[in-house]
Amino acid sequence: MAVLVARNRGLDQPAPARHKLPAEASEQWHGIYGEGKKIGYSRRVRKPTEDGFTVESDAQIELSMMGTPQLVFTHLQADTDRSLVLRRFVFHLRSGSSDFTLHGVARGNELELTSESFGTRPVHVPISTPIVLSETLADFIGQERLETGRTLRYSLFDPLSDAPAPVSLTVGPIERVALPSGARAAYRVDEEYRGAHFRMWVDATGDVVKEEGPLGMTIVRERDASTAMSGIESGAGVDLGAKAAIKVVGTIASPRSAQRLRLRVAAAPALAALSFPPRQRVEDQVLVVERDDERALRSYTLPARDLERADDLRPTAFFQSDDPAIRGLAEQIVGRDSDAMRSAHRILDWVHTNLAKVPTISVPNAASVLAERKGDCNEHAVLYVALARAAGLPARMVAGVVYMPADEATPAGFYYHAWNEVWLGAWAAVDPTFGQFPADATHVALVEGGPDKDIALIDTFGQLRFDVEDAG
Repeated sequence: MAVLVARNRGLDQPAPARHKLPAEASEQWHGIYGEGKKIGYSRRVRKPTEDGFTVESDAQIELSMMGTPQLVFTHLQADTDRSLVLRRFVFHLRSGSSDFTLHGVARGNELELTSESFGTRPVHVPISTPIVLSETLADFIGQERLETGRTLRYSLFDPLSDAPAPVSLTVGPIERVALPSGARAAYRVDEEYRGAHFRMWVDATGDVVKEEGPLGMTIVRERDASTAMSGIESGAGVDLGAKAAIKVVGTIASPRSAQRLRLRVAAAPALAALSFPPRQRVEDQVLVVERDDERALRSYTLPARDLERADDLRPTAFFQSDDPAIRGLAEQIVGRDSDAMRSAHRILDWVHTNLAKVPTISVPNAASVLAERKGDCNEHAVLYVALARAAGLPARMVAGVVYMPADEATPAGFYYHAWNEVWLGAWAAVDPTFGQFPADATHVALVEGGPDKDIALIDTFGQLRFDVEDAG
């Protein structure tokens, strides 16, 4: 869901447009499909103002997370100048009891972000160029000269990242696209952003008539509101957890006690990219994962003073280790104990015990997780990082997959999961969701960093397959 929001609700800085945008109001409706079923709709309206435009976008999507239905709403409202350069915006995402609102104001060379979820302090994101909205991307494409082989390059900032990143759009051949309103000829345009790939079809007038997003989701241009909002099957939403599962051959009898795992990796885009030594490494074309030996770890006196670990102690928009509530809780958990090993254990035990285990589709950050005290692996992981850093203990977030045995809802296999690494003379994998210190060997890391790095997993999920050679 985070990737879907990032792709369709992000902020872009385009190359200079060839023509000025006509000062005309426009409204577009789209249907959202997954696994052959209609699961939602979106609406985008652009209206002229005295000196610019307002852009408003809404979406409603039926989704599911590991068998738990989630009705997801997103809303974005923005104010731009006449060239669609962003001045301010408000973004809102609601899923079940999870509610996230982000305000942004562009001031000179920075974007100021505020949210109750982030705490009381604003977050300042440096920008070197003016930014505009992703919803206006089609307007800029429509003013470009579309021809097969041409590549358009932009700089994208989305609400889940800590810095702008390049995005490229490569124009392919003209194809015939089937739509609810009839077939249309359109250029195929391939998009690459943060290692993930998307595809859209743009007709000769610059209209984006179809988009293919992550995990098999498709967005299709509809004729009007009634067409876009009709035909949605309640409870038929895509299960994001199941869609992100990696195919596996073989079983693991006791995954939570696994000390060593050997996987033959099939269809890997680059096997070397799966190496995170020393815990996870490639040996003779086999991926080997070993559980950390706690006896080999080294404790020390907190706060950590290793300059090489400085980045893993800093507060961020997701890990608000300087938030008064986070700092107060860290002091309460650790007490007067300055031993790094014992503190790492105590923080993990607190997060594991005090957060309800609830499948969630959200934009997780530590301050909001502490207030809600519930969530899935992402919520557990972001809170652990913030509490550890508040205690002076270097920590970071890891995302990948973990082996889960079969249950009534899902078959056995490797499913998306997030956990942590804590610095104890070396990086040690720990899992506050499972309450594991150290984490078992079926935790296969795919990316290191905060929630904003998860977009890189999209292509990996679709390409990997694991064959279990040995686990014990």
